[in-house]
Amino acid sequence: MKLEDVRQRLATELANLIESINRNRIATQEISIENTEDEGDLATISHDKELLYNLHEGGSARLRLVQEAIKALDRGHYGECVRCEKEINENRLLAIPWATMCIHCQEETEMEHTSSRMTLANPDEGSIEL
Repeated sequence: MKLEDVRQRLATELANLIESINRNRIATQEISIENTEDEGDLATISHDKELLYNLHEGGSARLRLVQEAIKALDRGHYGECVRCEKEINENRLLAIPWATMCIHCQEETEMEHTSSRMTLANPDEGSIEL
């Protein structure tokens, strides 16, 4: 894998994300300007705002990952897992050039995140984990 090709893919992704985030920001401002009392319109506006918010959050998260990957390239650490410091599989990097973790660490992180969100509060017995 040529690092210059990776750098170009990351630069393109970065530019696309910045453009997308800016479009979403403008769309959100336009939605905020709308003024209506119709319940259907209010529901649509609320849905659109939530959708744009989720798109913005996802785009911002990917933007941070792309920026981290570019910094790793600059430091000579591109392709190194930030968690276990082992080399990230080349096929993974070809598919997701901004990947910062090997597949094993990524799966562990996602499972930890999912299990922490699945903790339920039971008022009679305290918290329980599923």
